Amino acid sequence: MAAAFFDLLPDAIQQATKIDMSISVPLGLALIGYLAFHLLDRFVHRHLAVGEGEQSAAGLIGAGGFVVHSFFDGLAIGLGFQIGAGVGVIIAVAVIGHDFSDGLNTVSYMAAHHQPARRSLWMLLADAIMPLVGALTATLIPIPDSVFPLAIGFFSGLFIFAAATRLLPQASGLGYLLSSSLTVGGAVAMFLVSRLA
Repeated sequence: MAAAFFDLLPDAIQQATKIDMSISVPLGLALIGYLAFHLLDRFVHRHLAVGEGEQSAAGLIGAGGFVVHSFFDGLAIGLGFQIGAGVGVIIAVAVIGHDFSDGLNTVSYMAAHHQPARRSLWMLLADAIMPLVGALTATLIPIPDSVFPLAIGFFSGLFIFAAATRLLPQASGLGYLLSSSLTVGGAVAMFLVSRLA
């Protein structure tokens, strides 16, 4: 959730203002993203219901969202290098710092839905490779400026949905002191990463 509020949404707003797009567009897309993933999650759980401790397709769908998001991170790297080597390196460092949480979220989401470790590893690898694919795509195909605030806003909704409905409720089972410490510590760490990058 901290990644959405400290990194993604501010970036979407900044990108929108650069192209004279109303900031309500990426913010609205964050809500649309949240609702889209909420409805998709409800559909999966209603139509693909499984017993306690059994695999759920929601893990694959949620982790797939993180993989797609990583593709957009790669697009940002590729476009940064088109502006200049310094800009590309700064964006790459920011994405690398940010993608540690993406990898953790991908595996956590898979584990929360009882996906096998081998499948979780494949999703983690896909999440790690997608920034490279995105960077290559940005190098070979021209990307309109309007894509970034729209995509970043939309996928912020996924981050908020995953944190609010899956990750934070799972942490509450750890006990008040431990879960609160980990939650606040994670938010502070993401705040610091977003300020350093």
